[in-house]
Amino acid sequence: MFRFIDTGENNGAMNMAIDEALLIAQSEKRLPPAIRVYRFVPPTLSIGYFQSAEKEVDIEHCRDKGFGYVRRPTGGRAVLHDKELTYSVTISYPHKILEMNLLDSFHYLSTGIIRAIGVLGGNAYFSEREDSEISSPSCFASPTFSDILINGRKVVGSAQMRNKYGLLQHGSILLHVSIEDIFYCFKIKDRLKAKIIEQAKFKISSLSDEMEKVISFHDVKTSLKEGMSEILEEKLVDSKLFPFEKIIADELYTNKYNTREWNFKR
Repeated sequence: MFRFIDTGENNGAMNMAIDEALLIAQSEKRLPPAIRVYRFVPPTLSIGYFQSAEKEVDIEHCRDKGFGYVRRPTGGRAVLHDKELTYSVTISYPHKILEMNLLDSFHYLSTGIIRAIGVLGGNAYFSEREDSEISSPSCFASPTFSDILINGRKVVGSAQMRNKYGLLQHGSILLHVSIEDIFYCFKIKDRLKAKIIEQAKFKISSLSDEMEKVISFHDVKTSLKEGMSEILEEKLVDSKLFPFEKIIADELYTNKYNTREWNFKR
């Protein structure tokens, strides 16, 4: 059994805190694994754990747009969380999925997303190569092996980490997209930025654009539950955060994800 949790809207720091809190609580309380869906309010730029905020992010531009900013606990490149459904999967030890290596488990869980898009009528598939044509801090600008594409354009970006508690995989399923907004917060010279934006229009898209119909958060939430249940061969049970999970999340929010030390550590 997996729990299926919709935590609604939160800012970037709280969303990252909840993801980690779910994993810690599972490990400490022997809870079932969880699949969570959520949204970022305000729209938020998240950067990968190993990225340098000082070198790559223009914080003033983010503030001008009203965007939030947070560092993820996972690797990968920056993502602007805006018109999307964000998902996370948390699985603590012991579990059969944790017996797989990181790449195999990433591919396995991502297959559930491909199945979910198929339920909606879309033809999604894994990228079969690294795309190095665009050098950019943006996750979506450079599709990599095992990213999810429709019609050659990236529509889902995900990252996974392992720690002593287990596995956290989370990612963005784009419902709509503004290419210009994706690059607004990066420290890129204007002429180069304009060139990258034009190139990115052939690399980045959304479910609504590629399927030529409006795809809503509710649509993806419903299909994701079906697709993940099918791939995992597990029942997904609707759930909410338990009080002790909220306590852990609040502590992580205050002492980690909402601190300058964490968000600008590199």
